[in-house]
Parts: sequence; C-alpha cells; structure tokens
Amino acid sequence: MKVLVLHGHLSMGGEERVLLNVLKNLVELNYDVDLLITWNHGKNNLFENEIPKKVNYEFLFKNYDGKSKIIKEIFRLRAKTTYLKKVEKIVKERKYDIVIDYSSNLLKYKDLDIKVPLFAWIHFSLTFGEKLSEEKIEKYKKQYKKYDKILAICDTMKNEFVDILGMDKTKVELVYNPINLKIIREKAENVNPDYEKYLKENYFLQVSRLTQQKQPEHLVDIYYKLKQRGIKEKLYFIGNGEKVELIKQKIKEYNLENDVILLGQIENPYPFFKNAKLFVHTAKYEGLPTVLLESLAFGTPVVAYDCPTGPKDILGENSEYGELIPLNDKDMFVEKVYELMNNNKKYENYKKLSFVRANDFSMESNKVKLKELIENISEIIK
Repeated sequence: MKVLVLHGHLSMGGEERVLLNVLKNLVELNYDVDLLITWNHGKNNLFENEIPKKVNYEFLFKNYDGKSKIIKEIFRLRAKTTYLKKVEKIVKERKYDIVIDYSSNLLKYKDLDIKVPLFAWIHFSLTFGEKLSEEKIEKYKKQYKKYDKILAICDTMKNEFVDILGMDKTKVELVYNPINLKIIREKAENVNPDYEKYLKENYFLQVSRLTQQKQPEHLVDIYYKLKQRGIKEKLYFIGNGEKVELIKQKIKEYNLENDVILLGQIENPYPFFKNAKLFVHTAKYEGLPTVLLESLAFGTPVVAYDCPTGPKDILGENSEYGELIPLNDKDMFVEKVYELMNNNKKYENYKKLSFVRANDFSMESNKVKLKELIENISEIIK
C-alpha cells in the first residue's frame, strides 16, 4: 500500500510533532510512505531530522526569508498557482493508493484531478466558537466534498461536520492525535547544558507559536497579577511569532525582565515540560493541542482557556484532568492558578490523573485506527 502525506512545513508546532508520530505508525504498519512538504524553511526545519528513516520526503518550494514584501508575495503566488498541478502529477506518476492531506493544503482548490481516495486531517474547529453564516456553510460543503474521509481529532470537531455541514456520519472519523510517551520521556532526560540554569528554577510554562491564535500576551497580564499576589514561580515562553514584540513591551511595562523569560524555539522542549510546575495555555481556538497532552504525559498540571474545541476534550468537560477557564477570563485564570498553587491536595491529584489521561492518546490506539481506515480503502469509491 502506497501512502502520500501532504504537509505545509516542518517548523515548530504541535501539528508537526503529531505528524512524526503518524508517520511512525504508518511505517510500522508496513506501508510505503512518502511525505510531500510545501515549504523548505532551511534551518527552521526543526523536525526534519526526526522524520522516520523509511519515509521518503521532499520539499516543493524554497521559502523566501528576505525582507522584500514584493519578492515574498511572488514566492507565495508561484506556490499557490503551481502547487495543485505538481501534486496531481506526483500522485499520477507514482501511483499512490491513498493521499492524506494532513494540513488541508488542497482545501481551497476547486477542481482536483486526484483519482485515489483522499483523506483530510482536520486540526481546527470549523466555527472557532462562532455561528457560521449560510454562505460559509455552503462554502465548506463544497470544499470538503472533494475528500472521501474527514479525520477529526476530537468529538466536538467531528460533530461540527455532521451537525453543521450535514455530512454523513460514516464519512467523518474520530482519530485522536497520538503522543509517543516513551520517546518524549526519553528526550526529557537529554538536557542541553545551555538550559540547565533555567530548569533549576520554579516556573510556569507555555510552548507554542507566539501568534494571534495563542494570545500569549494574556499570560503576561495574568502572570503580573499572580506576582502581585505573591507567586514566586517564573514564566517561560518557548516559541517564536509575531507577538514577540508585544510580549517584550508588556514585560518592560510590568518590570518583569527577571521573571518572564523568552527562550525562543527549542528543538527539544521536553525537559521544560517535565520540570514545570504548571503548563498554562490561553489560545482563543485550537484543534487538539498537543502541548496539553505532552504536559499531562509528565504529570504537569494544566490550566487552560476553554476555547471551542480541544482543551475540554483533553481536560474533561468538568475539569477532571486540569483546570478549564472560561475563554478570555483573565481574572478567573489568576484565581484558579493561585488556588492550585496553594492547595497541595488538589495539585497532587491533578498530577496523578495527568498520567492516567495521557495514556488515552497512545501511539497504539492511533495505529489501530489508521490501519482500520486504510485497510477499508476498497470500500471508498471515487
């Protein structure tokens, strides 16, 4: 069985870490697996060295990292206008049995000439918590009609496709993101000497792209109020993005230069997950955030905004496995963190339950589901 996986890039992100685990499972199922990556980000291809050896991979376009906005736009347009034809040619010539569009690269193209089963792996909510207009619903129906299977990573997202777009339940499959507990726990023991001094501190942690979606500036506001109430832990950010300058401004405004640390992108963040007192998360929308799962895998309690999809699917509808905070309620976030750090019984209970919950997202359960989907491929008629 020949499987082609399409993805956008190999820069830092939860999607990319999950992708590595999916590829590993596909290889272990003895499929012939190729990975086609849209953009080559050069030195920022943080996950390139971790692609399983049996996976053949290639990049379609070199990313422009210069300062010229005009040249950058030319690169983007060239990719947009030629991407589909390149993919169609590769699928036809190499005779794949299935194509997995892991990052919805094909979603916006109207006319596809791909005559093999096509799966969409969905990482985000359709609605982002808002009511969809009739126009948007019709647009989504047309876009997703081209796929033979929709792989949703949590129940809430699966229900959106069925209830809002009216898709047949048999077309939408629930496939949890897998985490490789063994590997990430091994990586946590491999500490870069450059970071040893940071790991010796007591700290709260956030690992993500520092973007509009993640709202990292909320954490600085929250942390400032916690410091005023006597919290001693520092706050670490791992990741980069367009919000870096805003975060720096807030750090300076609050005089938190010695307390809030921007560590940038780190290839192996797992020692930080393991040693953190809390993992804190303020995204306004998510799919199934891998960083929450990875935190639980180390017994690190999580406090997170209850955005439309994701956190509640991991932490439980009633905060069984971690604290859910109403979206954008910074004051409640402060209260719950303060309470948790001053209630040892509750804190230790969350630590214990974190390990239990992490096992629900194992590599093995994902492998069983992938095999079921691919082995039943003969039932799919293009």
